[in-house]
Amino acid sequence: MRFVTFCATAGGAGLSPLAPGTCGTFVGLVLLFFCGSMSLGLSILLICITLLVGTWSAARFDEFHKTQDNQCIVIDEVLGMQIAALGMHGWELVPAFVAFRFFDILKLPPARQVDTWSKKQNNIWLRGFGVMADDIVAALQALCLCECIRYLIRGMIGT
Repeated sequence: MRFVTFCATAGGAGLSPLAPGTCGTFVGLVLLFFCGSMSLGLSILLICITLLVGTWSAARFDEFHKTQDNQCIVIDEVLGMQIAALGMHGWELVPAFVAFRFFDILKLPPARQVDTWSKKQNNIWLRGFGVMADDIVAALQALCLCECIRYLIRGMIGT
C-alpha cells in the first residue's frame, strides 16, 4: 500500500493539508522543469505512463480507503500539468501551471460532466480512470489557451 500511496499522492504532495491539488500540480511543474526539453515522443510516452500508473494507483487508493476521488490523490494533477505544458519549456511552464489550475478548479464543461460520470461508475477501474479523465479535459482546455496566447505573442513580436 505504501507504493500505491506514493504514486497516488505524487510522492506525498497530496497529503498536504493546504491546497493538495496545487501541490500535486507543482510536482508536475518541477518534473517538467527537470526533464528539460524532451522530444514530443518522449513527452507523450511520459503522459501515457503517468495515465496508466495514475489510473491504477487512484483505483487502489480509493478502494483501500473506501472513497471516491479522494482529495489526497493528486497524480491526476501531475498528468494534467504534463498535458497542459506539452511542447512548452522554461518560462512557458508558468502560464501552463496557472491555466491548468484555473480550468481544473472551475471544471468547465465538459470536465464537469466527465467528473460526474466517473463518480457514478461501479467499476473501480473506471472510477480510477475517471479521477484522471476530468483533469485530462481541463489540461486540454489549458493547453488550447496557452497555445493561443503563444501564437498571439509570436505574432506581436514577429518570431
